[in-house]
Amino acid sequence: MGRRVDGAEATGAASDVESMRKEARMNTRGTRRLRDGREVDIGRNDGLCKVCRCGRHKWTKCPHPWHFSFQWEGQHYRFSLERHIGKKLTKAEADVEAERLRSAIRAGEFQAAKDGAHQPKPQQPAPLTFRQFADEWRARRGYQLVRPGDNDSRLKLICAFVLAGTQPPTTFGEKPVTEITTGDIEAYRHHRRMQKRSAVTINHDLKLLRKMFAWGIRERLLHATPFKVAGENVVRLDPESPREERLTDQERERKLFDAASQHLRGVITAMLETCCRPGEILSLQWQDVDLETRELTIRAEKTKTRRARRLPISSRLLAVLDMRRLDPSGKPFPPDACVFGNRLGERVKSIRTAWENAREAAALDGFQLRDLRHEAASRFEEAGVLTTDVSKFLGHRNLSTTTRYLNTTSRRLRLALLRVEQARAQSESLANSCKETPDSVPHADDAEASSTPSKSLPS
Repeated sequence: MGRRVDGAEATGAASDVESMRKEARMNTRGTRRLRDGREVDIGRNDGLCKVCRCGRHKWTKCPHPWHFSFQWEGQHYRFSLERHIGKKLTKAEADVEAERLRSAIRAGEFQAAKDGAHQPKPQQPAPLTFRQFADEWRARRGYQLVRPGDNDSRLKLICAFVLAGTQPPTTFGEKPVTEITTGDIEAYRHHRRMQKRSAVTINHDLKLLRKMFAWGIRERLLHATPFKVAGENVVRLDPESPREERLTDQERERKLFDAASQHLRGVITAMLETCCRPGEILSLQWQDVDLETRELTIRAEKTKTRRARRLPISSRLLAVLDMRRLDPSGKPFPPDACVFGNRLGERVKSIRTAWENAREAAALDGFQLRDLRHEAASRFEEAGVLTTDVSKFLGHRNLSTTTRYLNTTSRRLRLALLRVEQARAQSESLANSCKETPDSVPHADDAEASSTPSKSLPS
């Protein structure tokens, strides 16, 4: 049989149950003390409440601010939500903001402010990757350079290069730009060599990277460059072999002109007579040509080095310009029309196809359009033009660049050797003549005596 419970024990048990219910209710809802000392239950509202005399059922309409309350890992966060945000919030807005704050607290992105309130921790900026740095360079500097499309193509290849030994695999573009090392640069160079790229192509890539890092230092985006260690250059360019392709005889040049179209013949003539780049010739406008003084101007914005230059017009080039001066209607082209443009004076974007067809027809394998500039510089030098003047025609900043363009032929070397032999023969002939007729050559003392006027002795 069950144990009999007397009235006192039953009363105590009921009191304990009520006490537990009250405690559970207080834990789930909470209490607050009013100014008159009374404690009343309050709803937690997921950590949102209002500290005011208004009833809980009026909080959505009363003007008092919402307060945020949250506990995480033993730390309590309590503050005025509207003071923290800086504006009044509706109940829906307060719920959204409270959830955002709770997520920030759990993620450790929240810290107490000096005034006792709480605010998110300042976000640490993500490290600048090389790809982001390249985009910044392209937007602020790269677009100003000549032929920016070439740089874009090179940067695309550089950013896609996967660095060896990285887990997970990391590309050059994904790596923080401040963490790029000299070894990364050398690894990319080795990668390009394995692709059988020429030294000129690889050097173009390295020059672009070197230029970008130097710009980053000037703009205070970087503090160092992987191209230098302790102020010393540690990444050196590969030696470049000068191109030896030449129009060695008039027959090869005649075949090229016969195979070329009229427009291409004009471009070839202009390049051979001015040492200009193909792009400089194609962008030349009539406002840059002075037929009276027989000079043309290559504007700075159209040159690779951003340096303008004025060049004389030869008789051969003058004849070409006279033929291209008039449009199809017989009127002179306007000043902004391109000299070597299409029939309407518009710029021709490329002559690559026309050149390839002419080169193939003339059987000039390996001879490229840019070799015409080398050919022109070499002809000028072989004609006795000073190297400094040839450099001005080419628009180079230093003579070392010019020397790479001067493809001196064997004929030029034979002429130089002939001058040496002629000078040696003249010297030997003079020496022999002195030995054969010694009396005819006055002695130094005799010559000095004869040159001194005689003085009469005093009587």
